[in-house]
Amino acid sequence: MTDDVIYIVTEDRPEASPGEKGLLDRIGLKQVPVDPKKLEVEWNRMLRVVGKLLAQAEQQVGGESDLKLDEVTLAVEINSKGQVSLMGVGGAEASGKGAITLKFKRVESN
Repeated sequence: MTDDVIYIVTEDRPEASPGEKGLLDRIGLKQVPVDPKKLEVEWNRMLRVVGKLLAQAEQQVGGESDLKLDEVTLAVEINSKGQVSLMGVGGAEASGKGAITLKFKRVESN
């Protein structure tokens, strides 16, 4: 791991040792260091796949009707290992887990 780290606050943690009970430990959370390079690779992989899916959706819908894809909202979660995941069905529940919301909106050109 490099000297630069990003900390992820997570419930996914081992039990705290006696004497290290901070605020996060008392509410069942822990800060876990994640290598920013690994996070960057995971993030870029997820964005590439989402970009391909959006392009395919736009092609298919646009070919069959006058509709166009105008806006997409995704919920993303980063776990304690730096893995980036799209949240599935039940996104309302995901918001309680600290999901990141990405909103892609079409920019109209003049």
